[in-house]
Amino acid sequence: MTDQSYSLKQLAQGQRPIRIGFYLVPDFPLMTFAAALDSLRQGNRLVKRKAFEWLILSADGGRVNSSSGLGFDADAPIARAPRCDVVILCAGINYADAYDAGVFAWLRRVHSEGCILGAVSTAVFFLAKAGLLEGRRCAVHWESLASFRSEFPNCLATDDIFAIDGRFLTSSGGTVTLDMMLYLIAAVEGRELAALISDQFNHARIRRQDDVQRMSPEDRFGIRNAKLAFAVRRMEASLGDPLDISDLAESVALSLRQLERLFHSNLGKSPTNFYIELRMTRARELLTYTELAIGEIAEICGYRSASHFGRSYRTRFGENPAATRTAGRQAAIQ
Repeated sequence: MTDQSYSLKQLAQGQRPIRIGFYLVPDFPLMTFAAALDSLRQGNRLVKRKAFEWLILSADGGRVNSSSGLGFDADAPIARAPRCDVVILCAGINYADAYDAGVFAWLRRVHSEGCILGAVSTAVFFLAKAGLLEGRRCAVHWESLASFRSEFPNCLATDDIFAIDGRFLTSSGGTVTLDMMLYLIAAVEGRELAALISDQFNHARIRRQDDVQRMSPEDRFGIRNAKLAFAVRRMEASLGDPLDISDLAESVALSLRQLERLFHSNLGKSPTNFYIELRMTRARELLTYTELAIGEIAEICGYRSASHFGRSYRTRFGENPAATRTAGRQAAIQ
């Protein structure tokens, strides 16, 4: 029996109700918290009994505001929190502001007591910072994946939508949190209940762990040509080591001229310019949402020198990379 199945089987065979604590980090994303909590509420309604109970935890027991400004009063501070079967952390883009040695020590303690630990969105950084995810598979939001891998190279970070590894459940955030919770509910109360909850939320399909986080090229760019979609996927998968456009054309059984016509007619630009835009957009995301050094970002986006990267970036956005980073930090503070 695997560590994963053993942990979930223990939870399934435990006494009811299952108690789940939600540790909220200031500026947490409201959607992810709501998806997690309301799936439990819906489960209780459908089975007509209290299969799950929950409480809200904060570092000091005080009120915690979400990134939208809507806040929740905590039921208890972590120092006096009742024992939970599962603790799920919810955090947003300002997660590092809430780093605290006491929180990390608490996480290590509840883990040692047998608690299952979950993390939504950037809350995975808390589990890693507490030293709990080394050698563990964990899901990280695509915006933060490069930063996480750089900071925690011994953690097995993945771009899967969510991950289950032993007594750890990690979600990349957003609507994916519902899929993770449905997985947990299925393990505890059965797949039939998980499917009923999914139907109640008009959630047509419970996604698997290895589903992709981001929209497909067809949906994101309005592409209806299969060869063009495949070419864009190859571009997105090779931002750090850009492909030669002629090799890309050959991989989809087109001449270079045919590929160029396909890009122009569907996307309004050449393959080269589209590729550069993908790389520059990724660079802007990394500058805004991670603490990676500019030289590291340049390499991730396929530039062999920071100076070349800086010139290309300035041409694309009209400002240098440092200016984008500064603006992103100021926006996060406001």
